[in-house]
Amino acid sequence: MKTTDSEPTAKSAIPVWLAYIMLILTAVFWSATAVAVRASAGDIPPHTFTFWRWTVAFLIFLPFAFRPYWQQRSLYKKHWLMMCGLSFAGITGFTIFYFLALQVTTAINASVLSGATPIMIIIVSFVILRIKLTPSIALGTILGIVGSLVIILNGDLSAIATMTFGPGDLLIVAAMTSWAVYTVCLKWLPDGIDPFGLILVLTGLSIPMILPFYVWELSQGQVFDLNIRNIGLILFTAIFPSVVAYLFWNKGVEVTGPNAAGFSSYLIPVFGTILSVLILDETFELFHAAAIALIFAGLYFGMRVPQR
Repeated sequence: MKTTDSEPTAKSAIPVWLAYIMLILTAVFWSATAVAVRASAGDIPPHTFTFWRWTVAFLIFLPFAFRPYWQQRSLYKKHWLMMCGLSFAGITGFTIFYFLALQVTTAINASVLSGATPIMIIIVSFVILRIKLTPSIALGTILGIVGSLVIILNGDLSAIATMTFGPGDLLIVAAMTSWAVYTVCLKWLPDGIDPFGLILVLTGLSIPMILPFYVWELSQGQVFDLNIRNIGLILFTAIFPSVVAYLFWNKGVEVTGPNAAGFSSYLIPVFGTILSVLILDETFELFHAAAIALIFAGLYFGMRVPQR
């Protein structure tokens, strides 16, 4: 029996429209992460921020997720290798590659390449799952990329001609590839696995993976002050962009498929612009409105046929 966009899939038990709302909220939370990290620049070293973000997320999540984890501990033990791979691809690898890249490449290059995440998801889906690129997905991809570029390049698309690509840009590609692999591989999660227990396991596994990078920063004398502002930034990113957003993303991918879910990434520049205006007092200009229109058009075409 066919399912419509308003019906739940057999595995998810939630309607598709609710899954899309979860993906939109995920984009909001991840946009807020960019604002929080920008606000912390010069105060909290990047790998230190990452380590404490996930450590605090794990500790906050532990009381709520330990019971479902314990009830399914045999399932995690059976699939321990998959859990390690998902944790590295979705948390550790993505974060480490991205922050390393930002040390040696320009912000404009990083932003442009990050905007191509849905393209990388489609490529990985094609390679691993043999999912075909439909005309609707192709059109949505083009509109989404153009809209993202309009925001990233401040309305001056001619700036693309001055871009150069170096080792840092390759690290950005590695980060996007890591996230795409994580997204696509969510397809093979065991049926009935509890989402709370899953996030607890993935975050718990990521902490020892990130620890060496944190220790390296400490060895370089890179520390931060334990003031209210810095603690607040870490707590915010630990709760919303980490725990809540990953729960929403995993469920959204489960219901809509990796390709359709990937198009929600185009909302990140949109919400990033809005939050920057509201929080950082940046100026909203005409090209922002044009870019938002292009991005939403891309989302419409890209999500018309959910790829389950």
